[in-house]
Parts: sequence; C-alpha cells; structure tokens
Amino acid sequence: MAKPKTQPEKSPAKARGDEGARSYQALYRHYQPIGAELPPGEVQACRADPRLVLVNVKRGVAAVLGTKEQVKAVREHLPRIAVDELVELPDLARALLFAVREALPRATGPKEIDKALKEIGGPREDLLTQAELFARRGLLDKERVAQIRAGSGKYDMARDGMELAALFTQHAGELEGLHPFTREEIEKLRRTSEWLLENLTPAGARVEVKKRDKTAAEDTRDRLWALLLRRHPALRKVGYYFHGDDFESVTPRLLSRASSAQAVDEALEEEPEAIASDATGEGEAEGEAP
Repeated sequence: MAKPKTQPEKSPAKARGDEGARSYQALYRHYQPIGAELPPGEVQACRADPRLVLVNVKRGVAAVLGTKEQVKAVREHLPRIAVDELVELPDLARALLFAVREALPRATGPKEIDKALKEIGGPREDLLTQAELFARRGLLDKERVAQIRAGSGKYDMARDGMELAALFTQHAGELEGLHPFTREEIEKLRRTSEWLLENLTPAGARVEVKKRDKTAAEDTRDRLWALLLRRHPALRKVGYYFHGDDFESVTPRLLSRASSAQAVDEALEEEPEAIASDATGEGEAEGEAP
C-alpha cells in the first residue's frame, strides 16, 4: 500500500502545547472513569516502564497519524479504525505514567510514626481522663476503662486510642451532652490509632506478612494499562497497512527497547512531567505487549 504523503509539521509536543495541553493529572482524571468500565477479566497488572511506553506510543502516532493527510488517509482506507482514540494514545500513556507514580507505595518512616503518636497523645489522655470520670459515676464499665489505662508504650497508646474511640462511639447516646468531644475528633483518633496499629509491632510479637489487597490507585494504574493494551494494536494495524513489514520500526511495541537509552531520554525532553517522575514500574510486563 502506498504511503500517504506527509508535510512538515510542528513536533507533537509543540502542537499539543499550542492546543492547551492538559497536565498528566488532568489526563489521569479524564481516563480514570473510562478505565473503570473495563471488565475485570481484561484488567492485568502493569509492570511496564511507563516512560518507555510513552516514547513508543508517541513515536508510532507521529509516524502514521502525525499529519492531517495521514489522518485523512487512515479514515478513508481503514474506516473501522477508531482514529480519534489512536491520536489520543500519547495522552493515555501520559495518564498511565501519572497512575504508576500514584500507585507507588509510600514507606512509613520514624517521622511519620512520631507525628501520628503526637496527634493521638493529647486526645487519648483527654478521652481517657473523661472515661475514668464516667466510670466512677457508673456511666462506663470500670474494668474496661482500667484495662485501657493499664500498659505503656507506643503500641499500647495506639490501641488505647482505638478502644477509647470505640467506647465513646458505643455509648454515644448515653454520653451525649456530657463531654466536649465532637464526633469528628473521636473519628480522627480512631483512624490515626488504627493506622499506627497497622504500622507498629508490639514488643515480642511475631511479624506476619499479610497479603495486601490492591489499592484503588493500583487498580486505576492496571486499568489504564489494560486500556492501552486494548487500543494500541489498532495503531500497529495502521502501521502495517501503510508500511508493510517495516511496521515494527514505524509503530513499535509498547515495551520495545529498539531505541537506545539516550534516544529515550532525548524523546522525553519534551515531556517535563515524565522527566520529573521517578515512576518506572516494576520491570517488563508478563509476555509481550502489542
């Protein structure tokens, strides 16, 4: 098939800038509900380097859909191809890069632990003092309150906060109007205390590695990756139609490493947010991406 004529145009990044480019975060929000509609069976874990994916997608789109003449030719010769979706593939890849960054685990360090302990320290003592007063007046169980007071240490403090929040919530009706603590304050104490219990280990306890459920950010990342896997093969069909056996170099696979590391870095110079990101995924995806 004869290749459609092309005319020199602005670089994709410059043209995108002239049109009022959206931030990676805005693109993420745009594609998030679209990815959410994918059936669960089509979603797969993303272990790809999103920057490499972005470079390969931009290269393919620029090669076969980079000019108005090329877009027109594809519409005429391949009317069943969703051209608009293909033209937007670079933006979908940008959204994926943001999604990968959002899904990176945030390590819990000593500073975060200390900050959380300070947050619950005052409210815990205030609620415990109030609970002891209620217990002396017969409004709360003395033994239960005494058990909360017993013990010491960071883990015990966090457990106290959780139990106090549960105690005041359980007896909210009987204690209404008898103490100054708002429902929001008690709920905040509960949330922070539970977070501490998840990130602290009681002295002498055996640390168990629990199977962690996929987070919402990880699910969005995987869905955007699945959306790319669904749409990208059509771009390669366009490449094959117009370029024959050369389509592999014209419209490379999503994870193709045909370009040198230097070439990839140069291609990303037009993508400030990609350069600033340290999101690189977990390696290659299982199997070969189209």
